[in-house]
Amino acid sequence: MAQGRDDQGENSELYRSEDPFPDVDFIDSGGFSYRGGGEKRKRGKGFYFIVTLLIVALLGGASYYIMGKSTRSNDALKIQGKVAMSEQELRDVVVAKKITVYWAGPLEETKYALIANKGGSTFVRYLPKGNGLNDTTTSYRVIATYIQKGAFLITQSAGNVVGNVGFTNVDGNAVFYVKTRPTNVYMGIKDKDIQIEIYDPGIDQALGLALIHNQVKQIR
Repeated sequence: MAQGRDDQGENSELYRSEDPFPDVDFIDSGGFSYRGGGEKRKRGKGFYFIVTLLIVALLGGASYYIMGKSTRSNDALKIQGKVAMSEQELRDVVVAKKITVYWAGPLEETKYALIANKGGSTFVRYLPKGNGLNDTTTSYRVIATYIQKGAFLITQSAGNVVGNVGFTNVDGNAVFYVKTRPTNVYMGIKDKDIQIEIYDPGIDQALGLALIHNQVKQIR
């Protein structure tokens, strides 16, 4: 129900198109070059000793650079939804990148994929036993976080639309869903410009998550 979506919630951002997440926040990576040269002349032992030290230093620096670049690339993949992460890995990347991410807590034998868009929206996919990373069907739980000014009032108002169900949950957050689409439940966080979309293909699962005290919360 973030800005630009149908007020009835019938076209969730989660599965709107073949490529629902085109605006991924890629991490830039740089390059380096090394140039050498000079006039040939006879060198002493001291020169070769220094050259050896320089080569060792350069190789060490190159290895450090490659390892650093590999780490950055891996971090980029983690926020593009291309890595099935453990709970701790998910927490670590969210904290390190200072991303606002809500989820419904951990599940046993489950891994998680995270997509973070430049606009601030994020999506956490629940992957049982790590399966389904490349599966684009609606078979998995997804918790989406949208940056939405006035999220509480917008969600509350949507709950008053004919055909929708709206209420305030035990945490004081506004909740609504479309009667004919209970798999998608929207929650406007009290006193914050944040709206959550809870998607779960199971019967009443999404609604159940919205009803439980402090079940859907920010990853810190």
